[in-house]
Amino acid sequence: MALPTDSSHLSDQLTSEMIEEYGGAVDSQFTKSSIMRGFVNITKLINTDSKIKRRVGRTTVKKVVAGVRPDATPTSFGRTGVTVDSISLARDNRALLNEFQTDFNARAELGKDHGKELGKLFDQAFLIAAIKGSEAGAPTDADGGNYNGAFGAGNVNTLAVANDELDPVKFYEAIAEEITAMEEDEIDIEECVVFVRPTQADVLLNNDKLLNKDFSMDNGDFANGTFKTLKGVPVVTTTRIPTAAIADHVMSDAKNNNFYNVSAAQAKTKAVIMHPKSLFAAETIPLTSKVYYEDTELQWFIDSYLAFGVNYDRPDCTRTVRAA
Repeated sequence: MALPTDSSHLSDQLTSEMIEEYGGAVDSQFTKSSIMRGFVNITKLINTDSKIKRRVGRTTVKKVVAGVRPDATPTSFGRTGVTVDSISLARDNRALLNEFQTDFNARAELGKDHGKELGKLFDQAFLIAAIKGSEAGAPTDADGGNYNGAFGAGNVNTLAVANDELDPVKFYEAIAEEITAMEEDEIDIEECVVFVRPTQADVLLNNDKLLNKDFSMDNGDFANGTFKTLKGVPVVTTTRIPTAAIADHVMSDAKNNNFYNVSAAQAKTKAVIMHPKSLFAAETIPLTSKVYYEDTELQWFIDSYLAFGVNYDRPDCTRTVRAA
């Protein structure tokens, strides 16, 4: 029997297939972990680091008087923008790939961890932008005007007394007040979502009006810890709302004026009410996974990365509730 002269007789799994398994685990976990990609439209950004979105002011309707030619009322124009100037990377280095090559669980677990952390970063950035949008005043147009009242300011509803965020009635009323205010501003609340952390979701779960059949028909199940809506707006539980100040966010730099950093006051946010028009986001590099060997480093690199940016668009479409 002739001895083999190459490795074609081996039953090893192809490296490309192992990379696909790792990348598939990253993509799957990112999709599972991230809630914002399906809520906010993300624009593709190519050949530049900044994306501009035009704003158009409100049209004025005039009365037509017989025999009098109606004059035109100018429409105000302006813009907002977002900058993508950094890559967010999850990296693992290995001198040897023994366990990565032979153990599917190792590849899957590493992929899940990378996907989870990038998904967390992605959603956190969007929620930070929303929190900042709720603090912003009404946008001004290119001439310093107010777009003829087309866009309003955001709003921060700060609870009156410490621990009011743990009171089912007071916390509910604060969120309901903001939703009603958005309706008064002619914002379509049917497209909105209320984001709360698990602790605050548990507080709302103890509000009888959300679950009691005398007030809400088939709105949730206390035993399962679930409820659907608050004043018709879906409630989504997430751990991505910051609970502590962030002084050096991985996406913050001088070019974006450390936009993604979070102050101690902003970290008191307990609920975020958002409309899809709240934010403006752009992406230069979608979620990408690679496994490669670098000769100069004499080690393997196992990478997942993406590049995106987000800014608030319409402040009046974002409201937050904060602890005292």
